[in-house]
Amino acid sequence: MRVFIQIGHGIVGAAVISFLCIWQAGSFGEARHTLSIIGGIAIVIASLYILRSRWIRWGNRQTWLKYHQRLASLGLCLVLLHSAFQPLAWHSWLTFLLALSNLGTGIAVSLTARRARRVLLRCHLILAPVLLVSIVFHGQIQLDHDEFFPLTEVHDVPCVRCHTSEPLLFHVDLALQQELDTSKTVPDDLHWWLLQNESRVPETAPVAVKETGNAWTITDNEKNRDYHARKVGDKIAIYADTVYRSYTCLKCHVHNTEEIRLAHELHGVTESHRCFVCHQTEIDGTRYGRLRFDWEYAPHR
Repeated sequence: MRVFIQIGHGIVGAAVISFLCIWQAGSFGEARHTLSIIGGIAIVIASLYILRSRWIRWGNRQTWLKYHQRLASLGLCLVLLHSAFQPLAWHSWLTFLLALSNLGTGIAVSLTARRARRVLLRCHLILAPVLLVSIVFHGQIQLDHDEFFPLTEVHDVPCVRCHTSEPLLFHVDLALQQELDTSKTVPDDLHWWLLQNESRVPETAPVAVKETGNAWTITDNEKNRDYHARKVGDKIAIYADTVYRSYTCLKCHVHNTEEIRLAHELHGVTESHRCFVCHQTEIDGTRYGRLRFDWEYAPHR
């Protein structure tokens, strides 16, 4: 029973820290990195209990154990919260599963005795440093973002600042509704729009009807990606398979002036959130994006 009380303290602590971090940052997405750092530090401090078990004789062992359980549960909860329980990359899954395994073996050690306890304790002692290494490794792994756009200086921001919760790519006319219902491969008009929006889907990409007249899935077997089409009002919205395939610059760069709106409408552009489909910018002597209308993307706007 005592172990669950200590774990409860850790969970409450994680909830309080998460609330404060999210409130300070303004959103969960921008607080995730901070949560992972605090969680990693808590796990490192909790791991000091190994020293008390093996070499240090200072302090009451039960007191060390109590704070080990509190800090370990606090750190593990923050690491799990950081993942939002939706790991994406393999190293994210590795850290996620190791965190769950550490929590599970830690609880099991406190609830078992004798031989079973010794085996579980040995597993727990092995998993703890492996988890720390995986957290550091996960933190060092960077997305291959430089080819598309380097995240330097003012652009070194949390992912959620550019990648919103809805992976919308663009809208197309409702006239494609019947073609999507009847065609076995991506319709020509939709294929053209996908190419214009930097989504190079093969012409033979199959279309699956999820809900007749309302929802469809286009599968790119060459790149193992799915694009989802859904009827929204008098348009059909095209979505990517993950939020990281879509982005917006409008959270930082103001584009709602009359002059900019009219300039986009003049060229038939009603959605201007994916700026690099039409504009270029230069960073450290390298140009990024497509120059389609002789307009350079103005970072100061």
